[in-house]
Amino acid sequence: MDVLTNLLHGVQSKNQIYGRFELSAPWGMHLDNERRSTLYAVSRGNAVLTTRGAGSGTTLQLTTGDIVLVHQGLAHTIKDHPRSRAASAIEVYAQRGGRCGGNIQYGGGGAPTTIISAGFSFASTKLDPLIAFLPPLLHVRGDSSEAARWLESTLQFMASEMHAQTPGYELVASRLADVLFVHALRSHVHDRPCESASWLRAIGDPQLGVAFQRMHERPADPWTVETLAKAASMSRSGFAARFTEELGVAPLTYLTRWRMHRAAELLAEGPVTIAQIASAVGYETEGAFTKVFKRHLGETPGAYRRRVRSAEAA
Repeated sequence: MDVLTNLLHGVQSKNQIYGRFELSAPWGMHLDNERRSTLYAVSRGNAVLTTRGAGSGTTLQLTTGDIVLVHQGLAHTIKDHPRSRAASAIEVYAQRGGRCGGNIQYGGGGAPTTIISAGFSFASTKLDPLIAFLPPLLHVRGDSSEAARWLESTLQFMASEMHAQTPGYELVASRLADVLFVHALRSHVHDRPCESASWLRAIGDPQLGVAFQRMHERPADPWTVETLAKAASMSRSGFAARFTEELGVAPLTYLTRWRMHRAAELLAEGPVTIAQIASAVGYETEGAFTKVFKRHLGETPGAYRRRVRSAEAA
């Protein structure tokens, strides 16, 4: 299993389909303090997305086939034109009684735009390298990827499902939203390697990527900088320097964080003992594992397990 697939399996994400927006100029919508990461996929027409927050904002011109992922907590507006009024989400959803999903029509009757939108929430972000290294704004142009035709047909299929609203359409749309999320990550790395988050670049690197693969596949192994460098076919000093430059942390620091992230997943998944989890992530004793786990997550493995399972039950 490759590193990106490995992390996507463990990211514990949930999506909510916000709807298929049939928009007519002039139109606009703003989202403030959104708890989810928001994905917009333009299946027809054009839009302008502007982020707001501390420091300068960013403006993107979107057109048919474009996908943009706005990281959670980043306030933003999406409009047909920079000067158009931006309504609240409550106002836009008023025709559906404030409910998400389905077809939403909004605007002044001018030029049409169709946008499919979904929100992604993540169960745990503290130690998850995928979420930690996501850029605040990830934009994939519809004409910039080798998979452009496939993406266009996927967007059209998703739009058709949501328009028809036949039985099961929400499940189909939800699965396709996950596909778009993965595609956005993969295309961003492929098409804009210099702009990608360092972690996303590193997993595709022919040398560093091998070391990532080994750590993620076998966290219980007694890895050292020397053995990781050997796996990457690099010198010890060269590997350590390049890894730290790309990731901002030393190799063994990253390894410890990954072990704790994997341990947190195992604690939430099933009836495995804490001693077994300690062994599965490379610790000879439960005590040593508990000490490191508490340092990284602020509570003991037992307390973490009780809290997560209590939240799931609720």
